[in-house]
Order: sequence, then structure tokens, then C-alpha cells
Amino acid sequence: DGLAAGLVAICMLVFGAIAYIASRTEWSYYLNSIFIEGAGELSIFCIAAVGGCIGFLWYNSHPASVFMGDTGSLSLGAALGTLSILLKKEILLVIIGGVFVIETMSVILQVLYFKYTKRNTGEGKKLFKMAPIHHHYELLGWHENKVVVRFWILGILLALISLTTFKIQ
Repeated sequence: DGLAAGLVAICMLVFGAIAYIASRTEWSYYLNSIFIEGAGELSIFCIAAVGGCIGFLWYNSHPASVFMGDTGSLSLGAALGTLSILLKKEILLVIIGGVFVIETMSVILQVLYFKYTKRNTGEGKKLFKMAPIHHHYELLGWHENKVVVRFWILGILLALISLTTFKIQ
């Protein structure tokens, strides 16, 4: 419950800070970043998205009474991707959204490993108990809330790492 919304809120908060910095000439010059005129509006969009995600979490916390589904998660992912392009921070998206990258890579690895073992041994084997990887941890016996909070912590750490690389980009 709340895995996507919590992580998107963290990512949007970071992109909001990046947009604000990019909209200020003195800050963008000091941090050796690109000045983007009008990026202040993007920071407002990011903060509004953070508020929407937090509002959604109120009803999505355990036990969830409202679920996001593909329509919400895919549109939020598209918003993150669009923000990274508009702010010219495409590479930084891989760090900021690192948990999403890990989740995607776990699915890709699961499928590739299954096909590889099926071709070589005749019987497909799984790398994880279930993919994406957060389901693997649930099947290991972790409570869903524990998995979500741990992934949020990882998302916060990756967000902080991305902000520390700002001066050296």
C-alpha cells in the first residue's frame, strides 16, 4: 500500500527543488546548473503532485480503501519522465527514481533468467520468488508495510544522493 505514491512524492519533491534552482539565475550559476526560464512553474506542479500523492496515501494506507492502478501509476511515471526532460536532468532521473529502476530490472532479470534456464535445462527456474522485487520480499515473510517503508527509505537515500551530485554535474 502506498509504494508508488510515496516514491513518486519523494521524486517530485526532488524535482521541485531542481526546478526551483533552475528558475533562479544566481542559484543555477552557483550550482553550475542550467538556468531555465519559467521553471518555477514546474516546481509548483511538482509540489502539487506531492500534495496529491500525500492526499492519496491517506486513503491508500493499510488497509487500503482506494487503489491507484495502472492509470495513476503510469501517468505519474510519465510526469516524472517529462519533468526530467524539461529540466534537462534525464540521467539524474535514474538516480532519483532508482527504486523504480530496481523494480523494473528485477522483472527483466526474472524473465531473462527463466528463458535462459528453460532453454538450457528444459525447465525454467526463477531468480526471485516473484517479480517485481517487492513481491519477493512479501513472499519471504516481510509484512507489506515493512517493504513499503524500506523502499521509501531507499528512495529518500537515492534522492539525497542525487541532490549531492548537483554541483558536480
